[in-house]
Amino acid sequence: MARKEQGRVPKRILRGRWAPEAFTLAGRRYALERVLKHDFFAVTGRYRGPDGEAVCLKHYHTEPWLGVPLEWAGRLMADREVRHYRLLADLPDVPRLVGRVGRSALVHAWVEGRDLLDRKDRLPDDFFDRLEALVRAIHARGMAYVDMNKPDNVLVGPGGRPALVDFQISWAPRPSRGPLGGIKRRLLAMFQEADLYHVRKLKRLYRPDLMTPEERAAGKERPWFLNLHRLIGAPLRDARRKFLEWVGAR
Repeated sequence: MARKEQGRVPKRILRGRWAPEAFTLAGRRYALERVLKHDFFAVTGRYRGPDGEAVCLKHYHTEPWLGVPLEWAGRLMADREVRHYRLLADLPDVPRLVGRVGRSALVHAWVEGRDLLDRKDRLPDDFFDRLEALVRAIHARGMAYVDMNKPDNVLVGPGGRPALVDFQISWAPRPSRGPLGGIKRRLLAMFQEADLYHVRKLKRLYRPDLMTPEERAAGKERPWFLNLHRLIGAPLRDARRKFLEWVGAR
């Protein structure tokens, strides 16, 4: 596949196989149209079915790395993301789960639109109000999106409607009693607070003219745990990027 037909694919693949040229689900054959993303954990592609309908296949890698068996991790991540899509099945701005392929791949409906990184024109005035409503609806299901800081996870669909994709690291803790249950509830509340903070941050980046004084003030008050993450996570992220550049994967 030519480089121009690929999405966000590193120069060198460190782990996992290339996206399959085709797959069969419920007796229907889907052919690869475009690779959207390939990273250490999974490969994602857009496929076309026999009637021309588009779907997205996300295949979690199960291959070992440096001799470490990781098949269990691929299956676990696929199970988690499938559960997240099922919890949000009736929300109109979340892709519909179509089914599973094997033990570590899932298929969801294709969402038309462009992500915020690719979108160049002005966003509708009500875009971020709708996005916040969508995030709060996800929270009402006992879930945190967690990956809200990435503009490429936010799509602008037909009519300027927002949609969210990629629930790989979202978190929907199962109920627990006692101290463990309390810890889970506090962590969930923190992650949900971070989701809303990043909605305001995206609004400040793409439509600062619409921010109210209250939103501007709230946007300046980064939660303490995000400050801690920046203190610890930023050096680790920079080290990871340097390693990927060193091995030729960036």
